[in-house]
Amino acid sequence: MRFSISNLFKKKRDASVVVTSINLRWKGQMHALGGMQINEKRFTIAIPFQNKTQQDALQQYAALKEKFKAQEVPPILISSIQLSDPFKFVSVEPALPITVKSGEKVEMKVTGEAPAYGYSGPITVTLSSSEARMVKIQINKVILTTERKSVEIENSGVILNMPPNGIFKNSIQMYKALSYGDVVTNVIASPPFEFEGAEPKLPFTISEPSSYIVTFFIKAPDVDYAGPMEIKVE
Repeated sequence: MRFSISNLFKKKRDASVVVTSINLRWKGQMHALGGMQINEKRFTIAIPFQNKTQQDALQQYAALKEKFKAQEVPPILISSIQLSDPFKFVSVEPALPITVKSGEKVEMKVTGEAPAYGYSGPITVTLSSSEARMVKIQINKVILTTERKSVEIENSGVILNMPPNGIFKNSIQMYKALSYGDVVTNVIASPPFEFEGAEPKLPFTISEPSSYIVTFFIKAPDVDYAGPMEIKVE
């Protein structure tokens, strides 16, 4: 995150206020900024803020871009802003609570009120957030099922922390249960999961003689889950 400061000129003041440093506190970390001199009763600190989106595997597949958005990190909800004494928080634009969506940049203009007497020292701006709800998915094994057999995929256990009903990927070597020339026209994920798509798209034919890996896109439930996940192909 980058931060910048500007003065908002309101009423003139007699006493000079010198801010030696501006400290931004966010999630237990402190970001130190340069100082400023305040010659007005009210002043503004402009804070460009970004909720960074991590690269998601969904973006790798052009065939699915239109159907799925990149899996998002949860939005950040900034619920309160505080200024350290002797300063007073007045307002912020946009108004609280401020929702910063995944990948979105927001400039928060924090307006504060300086003390009526001379002051020299730091100011701390504390941002507090309300965390979006997450679900924990613990898949101990993935089972691939066809009309002929069911096989357990080796080393397929995974633990995920993600938004409710978020989409995750699972790549499977299809030769574990299918043979060269087999055609897959339908896929079913065992509840509480839902099949959302595949790369390559349905229908697909097992057309490579030695290896054929398919990436399945699965919708997670809206509650925590622990146990196996079965993917049935027809």
